[in-house]
Amino acid sequence: MQLRQLQHLVALADQGSFGRAAQAVHLSQPALSRSIENLEENLQARLVDRAYGSVRFTQAGELVLARARELLADAQQIARDVLQLEGLAIGSLAVGFGPFAAGTLGRAALSLMTQRHPQLQMRMEVADTATLCERLHRRELDLFVADTRDLTKQQPGLKLVRLPNLPVSFFVRAKHPLLKPRQQPATLEKLMAYPVAGPRLPAEVAMQFERVAPRGDRGVFNVTCDDAGTLRHLALTADAVILAPVAPVPGHDTDTLVPLPVAGLERMQTHYSLVTLAGRTPSPAAAVYTRLVAELMDPAGQAGGR
Repeated sequence: MQLRQLQHLVALADQGSFGRAAQAVHLSQPALSRSIENLEENLQARLVDRAYGSVRFTQAGELVLARARELLADAQQIARDVLQLEGLAIGSLAVGFGPFAAGTLGRAALSLMTQRHPQLQMRMEVADTATLCERLHRRELDLFVADTRDLTKQQPGLKLVRLPNLPVSFFVRAKHPLLKPRQQPATLEKLMAYPVAGPRLPAEVAMQFERVAPRGDRGVFNVTCDDAGTLRHLALTADAVILAPVAPVPGHDTDTLVPLPVAGLERMQTHYSLVTLAGRTPSPAAAVYTRLVAELMDPAGQAGGR
């Protein structure tokens, strides 16, 4: 049984004769008759009684006709829904961000998507890379953006698209003692006289900081927190020095803070990737969001994978 045959049956009911129905569906009358006969053969039931010189439906025909109208209406709705989905008038999107990426990129991307597609259902989660990977594999996320240095180069089942690097800096409040005029760039030893806070770092980065720590009684970071807002609060209220990326767009958590150059650590960078499941066709919303992230990360259009 084909949807086209049901369309022919409904046309026959609406037009009242094989001739007019054939014209309505742009078929010859014999072709329309064969279509109805094939439908009857497939269902093994007589649907139309042709003995009276006019179209009369049998009891089975009336049942099939009613269901055919429902199915055709559903098919039309499916077509409308797909058009709306492609236009992001309906649909959903679940995205994940690592702690750094959430404060510098996630909020801006979520805001723009919400402005441009106000009917789209969206959910944003912030977690470490390992947790985001688990949720992506369980299909709880469509994609995530995070530092991927802890992922193996050949991570099974994942597709990683590298995003442009962002500079990373230490930040302090505007009148922090380490910002005294004419003072040389701060050293790690001077830095560690104050609380130093940051999110959980990739293992590779954490080991680098441990190697350069000038004190044996503690590591460079003595406060670990994955919430960017809390890190900002520590910098403003507790004279803490926090580590954060220099965001590519305004409106992030370090806007009211001042970058603090630290000797020997002037070239720190992010290592963000946009991660999806390999072989999975992205939804229209996910495809639009991916392009938006690339635009925010690199307005000049230089974003690319490697």
